[in-house]
Amino acid sequence: MDETTRPPRGAGRALPPALGVVVVAAALRALYAARKSLVLDEFHSLHHATHAPLDAFFTDLVRDNHPPLSFLVIGASAEAFGTSELALRLPALVAGVLEIALVHRLVRTVGGARAAALGAAALLATSTMPFDYGTQARMYALFSTAITCVVLCLVALVRSEAVSRSAQVGLALGAAAAFHLHYFTAQYLLVLVPVAAGAAAVAGGAPRAVRLVPPLVAAAALITPWTLFGVREQLGHGLPPGGDDLGPRALLEAFVHLFSHNVSLAGEVGRWAFVATAGVGLGLAALGARALLRDPATRSAGAIVAACAFAVPVAAFALALVLPRAGFTWHYVLPSAAAAAALAGIGAFGPGPSGRGAWARARGAAGTAVALAGLALVGLHLAHPATEDFRGAVAHALERAAPEREGEDVRVVSVEWQPPLFPQGRPWDHYAPRLAEGPVPERAPMVVGGFRPVDFAPLLGADRVVVVRRSLPGGQPLVERLTERFGAPDRVAFGYGLDVLEFDAR
Repeated sequence: MDETTRPPRGAGRALPPALGVVVVAAALRALYAARKSLVLDEFHSLHHATHAPLDAFFTDLVRDNHPPLSFLVIGASAEAFGTSELALRLPALVAGVLEIALVHRLVRTVGGARAAALGAAALLATSTMPFDYGTQARMYALFSTAITCVVLCLVALVRSEAVSRSAQVGLALGAAAAFHLHYFTAQYLLVLVPVAAGAAAVAGGAPRAVRLVPPLVAAAALITPWTLFGVREQLGHGLPPGGDDLGPRALLEAFVHLFSHNVSLAGEVGRWAFVATAGVGLGLAALGARALLRDPATRSAGAIVAACAFAVPVAAFALALVLPRAGFTWHYVLPSAAAAAALAGIGAFGPGPSGRGAWARARGAAGTAVALAGLALVGLHLAHPATEDFRGAVAHALERAAPEREGEDVRVVSVEWQPPLFPQGRPWDHYAPRLAEGPVPERAPMVVGGFRPVDFAPLLGADRVVVVRRSLPGGQPLVERLTERFGAPDRVAFGYGLDVLEFDAR
């Protein structure tokens, strides 16, 4: 090659499209994670994650209904980087971005084209349920990524002629990690393992199915200690699951959430546009599943991915109807969003039976429209960064708690409707010192495990009382007694179930 034909220096070094999707997704999620307030469930994570020493951590955790791994990871992040919103959410952010890369790899492992893999990554990156839960200091993004790793390893083991030791190790570690992140792992494995075993037997006979046994046995061994120590205790105390959406629309809504989440941000009319695009995304995922299942070369892998996307939510919902303790809500099936994105990428951008004609162009346009709609909904999330704006609520409460005249007695209460194992007032304790310009007003001590102050007398004798309230139902003595004393309060809302009440004796 001479100088006239040599490409310019730097040519061919442009950012690969898939890596570009990952970088943009990481930047948008980091921005969202840094801007939005912590929500109540994240304060629950913070409670466990910073509960020391380790024996006290486990003693307290068995009173809850979650396994330990996410709290240990969040605690490590807090120890290393502090307790800012971004630091606490860093593990979820990293896991969510990694899952986008895994979906790209999954489509290629299934046998999908580069365009389909890129489309799948873009669809997952713009799907707002992974976007939202991938920026929360909770277990869901880590759980979803672990299940996606399990799906990828099952596909690799079922499709390959030779045994992949790395896939076996990934399956064992992925399944064990998922169980230690969320117990809904059981619902996923109860569907995925039989489907994978059957697909392996069809593809390569019994020996190929047997190769799944060692990693699953290893995963069972890894989860045994926590099962014996923690799960047995948690089953005994009867704390209900966090998700109990078992109404007629719950399953349909769960599928909509795979592509469009928090659609209420678009208003009463706009929300239906995003529901419609979610329907298009699900239709594309069905086309992708059909394409994989029709081709003998991809049928076994397609069965596994389709089971994750479609069969698990249905089976989990049916199980919860029979066994309510199993629980069901849309974010429990978050891992199905990754599988649905993989299938939708294949359905939109993979080759079809009619080649590259009008149908292929229509599918590609539909996939692009779903991704663009998702990006628009991501934009609405960024414009409205707090479904529960505790930061804003505490800032408002601090402003209203400042005495308006000399000698005025103003009291502060922070109360949250939550399991009694969590201390009251954690949002106030977290945000008030960060936001106050001077001394932080002392909040009223609350009864341990209750929703009322230790002593009503200081509140009833005050000039004003400011209450930061999260989802406290009617009939609770706190609001009833304050209303009897002061009359109806002024109320300012700060998101779902969160408001600030101001009781004034004047």
